[in-house]
Amino acid sequence: MAKIRAFCGIDCGECEAYIATQANDLAGLEETAKKWAVQYGAKEILPEACVCDGCSSGKRTSTAHAATCAIRLCASGRGVVTCAHCSDYGCGTLQQFFAFAPVLKEKLEAIRKEIG
Repeated sequence: MAKIRAFCGIDCGECEAYIATQANDLAGLEETAKKWAVQYGAKEILPEACVCDGCSSGKRTSTAHAATCAIRLCASGRGVVTCAHCSDYGCGTLQQFFAFAPVLKEKLEAIRKEIG
């Protein structure tokens, strides 16, 4: 699968929700929903909340968080490929995100090195 980057640096091709959506795999979406409910301490996440075409695709953004994701809203509004491409890289929104998902800082830093 081609590498598709979300604004935050996630490789969508490695994301279980994206993979299940692209394969039209309802069982995979159900498994993802159950896993995410446990992982994120939610009472329940419905499979349809895991449908994802990649937040930067301009298509469906119905995943549990994508519709309201501050990273997605900011980056899409600024028209950047990823946060690594933004002139305000390192902003407060991004710092809060890194506190939640520190591995994505490494991914965005690697992208910044690639783009020079």
